[in-house]
Amino acid sequence: MNKQEQDLIAWKTGAWKDPKMVAWYSGRMFENSGTNRLKNLVETELCARYTVGTDVVDVGIGTGRASLPLLSKGYRLAGTDSSQAMLDECRRLAGDYPIELVPGDVTALPFDSSRFDTLMSLNVMTHFPHVKNVLQEWKRIVKPGGRLIFDIYSLDHLTFSRGEDVTVESLMEQGAGAFNMHLATDELVSIANQLGLRIAAVVPYGSLFSGEYRHWRMPKPLQDTHWWRRQLSWISVDDGFLEMGAFLDQEWFGCLANLTTGRYMVVLDNVADEAANRAWQADDLELTRYLAAGQVKLEQLAPRLNLSIDAWREKFDSLLDRVRTRPIAYFLLTTFLRRPDAIDWQDLAPRNGAALQRWADAEMLDRQLQGFAHSWHRQPAVAPLCESHGIDLGTSLDYQLQRKFVSLFVPGTGGSGQ
Repeated sequence: MNKQEQDLIAWKTGAWKDPKMVAWYSGRMFENSGTNRLKNLVETELCARYTVGTDVVDVGIGTGRASLPLLSKGYRLAGTDSSQAMLDECRRLAGDYPIELVPGDVTALPFDSSRFDTLMSLNVMTHFPHVKNVLQEWKRIVKPGGRLIFDIYSLDHLTFSRGEDVTVESLMEQGAGAFNMHLATDELVSIANQLGLRIAAVVPYGSLFSGEYRHWRMPKPLQDTHWWRRQLSWISVDDGFLEMGAFLDQEWFGCLANLTTGRYMVVLDNVADEAANRAWQADDLELTRYLAAGQVKLEQLAPRLNLSIDAWREKFDSLLDRVRTRPIAYFLLTTFLRRPDAIDWQDLAPRNGAALQRWADAEMLDRQLQGFAHSWHRQPAVAPLCESHGIDLGTSLDYQLQRKFVSLFVPGTGGSGQ
């Protein structure tokens, strides 16, 4: 481990020991603002869904957001955190429920080996670059056949979204305060094989609150635009918005490959099974190639869905019946693969799909018209005719030419629409 990694780990470990920071964080976990409501719902559901056995440990327990809900269901819970202030707050929030809370470090856990059925750790691994070392220690305290659950950012998504290779080293150069650990699928498989762990599930999530989705009209990702953040603010006050966000995360992105969202939940079984890991990796690669190849059809995804196709379509259609929810669905599903024709809207939503398909068709036409208006005068045979004293005169015609095209080709704008 180099000095840059050591300094980053020390900074991340110490950041949450300040009682004022802990008080702020605890309040933030319960405040109903922005996308917090959706993030809490999706993450805690995933942790609960994949928990096995009855003895659970929460590493980096913080305020207990991931694991405290399990107490009312009869689970035996222990937790550890490097911050005593966090443990004190967790104890307060646990109320009268019995819970074992012990100070500890993610690579030096204060528990006996092979003690727990499930280890969960929410929003912890995202801070540290030494994933293999951390997992090796986590595996130690999990029973053979037990389970490890944690979330991490997707390096596959970041590379796909930016259209260039991104490395962990380049992310570390941004500084400790800005660093989030991103892990590629290939590296996850390699680490699992080296440590004798089997990949039970990899579930992409966070489509509305984690990731870089790039719409062709916009120079920056959706999440960096004011209008998108304004759309997402409805999640805190509108149950229909929340339901749409949860559906997209759990029933669409959660069934796809991890290049489609900025974050994913990893579920590992404490069993050595390289053959199973190879099979999972091959299946994930096949899905990735399918998503990149052309238009995505629901029938092709049927074996991966949590619902039947008919039930999926009916649910999605019912959520699209509310006009307010349509923009977030439309912009996510037309940008997540970096092309507006990635899906057939009427395939996904027979009742509402026609309206959204018109939006997509209009965007495709806009792209073609805009592309021609911006490029015609740059063609080798034309460029010399459009230049005067080193000035490209064709550029001055872009706006008027595009306006003329729209009037000719788009219905309702004064043209024929043919």
